[in-house]
Amino acid sequence: MLNRIFATIAISSLLTTAALLPSSSLNQAIAQVPQESSETKKSPESASPVISSEKRELIKELLEITQSSKNANQIMDAMVRAELPKLVSTILKAVPALDSDRPEIQKQFSNIVSRMAIKYRDRVIKKIDLNQLVEQVSYPIYDKYFTETELRDIIGFYKSSTGKKAISVLPQITVDSMSRTNDILLPKLSSIMTEIITEELLNALPKAK
Repeated sequence: MLNRIFATIAISSLLTTAALLPSSSLNQAIAQVPQESSETKKSPESASPVISSEKRELIKELLEITQSSKNANQIMDAMVRAELPKLVSTILKAVPALDSDRPEIQKQFSNIVSRMAIKYRDRVIKKIDLNQLVEQVSYPIYDKYFTETELRDIIGFYKSSTGKKAISVLPQITVDSMSRTNDILLPKLSSIMTEIITEELLNALPKAK
C-alpha cells in the first residue's frame, strides 16, 4: 500500500494554501504567559467580561497588524487537512474493496478522497465565519492577558521595521524549526521505540530452558 500512502499525501496538499502555522503564533506564545492584567480581573461568575471600546479598538488594530484573519484561514486549512487520515480510514471501513494494491483501485480511491476532501474544505469555509471566529476567540484572550498600555506597546513593536519583519518571516521560521526539529528528534524517537519493541518482544518470547 506504499503507493496509496504517497497518493494520499499528495491529496493532502489540496487542503492547504499557506504555511502550516500562522504568524500570529508569536502573539499566542506571548499570551501563554500567566500574567492576568489588573484591569481585567473578573469575578468567577463573570463568564463574558465586557471589554471597553478603547481596548477593543486596540485589540482590533493588533489583530489587523498581525493579519489574524488571513492566519485564521491558514489555521482552518491545517485543521481540515488534519481530518484527512480520518477520512481515509472511514472510506476504507465503508468500502473494504478499495483496500487493494491494484492500480485501478488505487486510482479510484485517490479520486474519491480528493473529491471528498475538496468538498469538505469548501463547505467548512462556506459555513464558518472566520472573522467572527477570530473576534470570539481573540478579543477575550487579549483582554484577559494584556492591559491597554501593554497592547499599545505590542502594537508599537509590530509597527516597527523589526516587528514587520517578525510578522513576515515567522511562518518560515516555524516551518524551518519544525523541519530541523524533525531531523534531530525523529531518529532518536525511532531508536527509543525500537528499544521498547525489542524489550517487549523478548519478554513475550518463551524463556530458553
